[in-house]
Amino acid sequence: MPFDPSQFYHDVLQANGIKVAFGVPDSVLSGLSNFLFATGSMDRHIITANEGGAVALASGYHLATGRVALVYMQNSGLANALNPLQSLAAKEVFGIPMLLVIGWRGKPTIQDEPQHALVGPRLMDMLASHDLPAEELPDTISEARDMVACLVEQARRTSSPVSLIVPPRRFSDYKQESWPSLPAPVLFRRSNLQVWTSAAQELPLSREAAIRCVLREVRKTDITVSSLGGASRELYMIRQEKDGSIGADFMSIGAMGHAFALAHGISIGCPSRRVFCLDGDGSFLMHVGNNAVLAGTSQHHVIHILLYNGVYESTGSQPLMLSKANFYALAEGLPYNEKYAVDSAEMLAKACSSAQANTLIIVSVNSFVSKSLPRPSGSPRLWKESFMASLR
Repeated sequence: MPFDPSQFYHDVLQANGIKVAFGVPDSVLSGLSNFLFATGSMDRHIITANEGGAVALASGYHLATGRVALVYMQNSGLANALNPLQSLAAKEVFGIPMLLVIGWRGKPTIQDEPQHALVGPRLMDMLASHDLPAEELPDTISEARDMVACLVEQARRTSSPVSLIVPPRRFSDYKQESWPSLPAPVLFRRSNLQVWTSAAQELPLSREAAIRCVLREVRKTDITVSSLGGASRELYMIRQEKDGSIGADFMSIGAMGHAFALAHGISIGCPSRRVFCLDGDGSFLMHVGNNAVLAGTSQHHVIHILLYNGVYESTGSQPLMLSKANFYALAEGLPYNEKYAVDSAEMLAKACSSAQANTLIIVSVNSFVSKSLPRPSGSPRLWKESFMASLR
């Protein structure tokens, strides 16, 4: 008999301390995801644009709270999640526990659509090859509760993601007579991009100078998240010049394009603190769909600093295939509360001090990079522990 989604949520998930969920809808899991949407607040359940964003949100939430989040998806979407699973959450990197709930399309012996013919039969092997422990959902609520308890314990003990695999027809439908209204920001939020730039031919700020300027605006209670590549390396260099302490800085050396989702997850767990996200233009474009969704659902203090140099500097300065004018046009349509475009230290400082909740600041920078730019040294697991300790 299929599980009732409400009973499964309360007797299996909540009973094992799982109270937040992020994911992408799947037909196998529709009863559960419909229940979550109908009954949960946006902080407790966010439908993301892709599966990697859900993993990044769960990672940030764990960093802020120490708790295990649920990430749900269809098995066909697992490939979208592998980058942050392997380069951020894996025990060999930062070591972040979470429970993946994966709907199993194309399971052997069950007739399904042709697009699942390859990925379905290979699901268990694929999970094993990526060192993601997996168990198939059992038949009773009590067995499911015990299995999830074992999986959560394993996730915490090994500091890594684990998987619960759900075959078709395991959840009954959850029908709601009327769906809850979306928060006003999701329905419509559009503020004009305030362009505070000069007509100078040469850009005065380098990325490093811009980061130094932002850090001067960061308060003791603020949190900083930096994306992979030059932004994290320059943040690390600046901290080393001072006292070597990274404190409330999280340098996301992996999870390409997911820095904002990671920062958003941290903000969910620390709603009273400002979170500055130092992001690159190429990184931002990788998962702009998730950025758009989270900008529209955020009710927290996330200040998204987008460092625009127009090139992929860390890989040889290949050109970004989107002009600054088009970048500005894209920003106009994104549902941040406030949006600024700046190109000087004075205007960057003004934008940072003006920012309230959920702000995008596009900073045009030149291509200067220090020849002695260091890479962060030490263990990512120790960085994680230091970061989490700084939030307590």
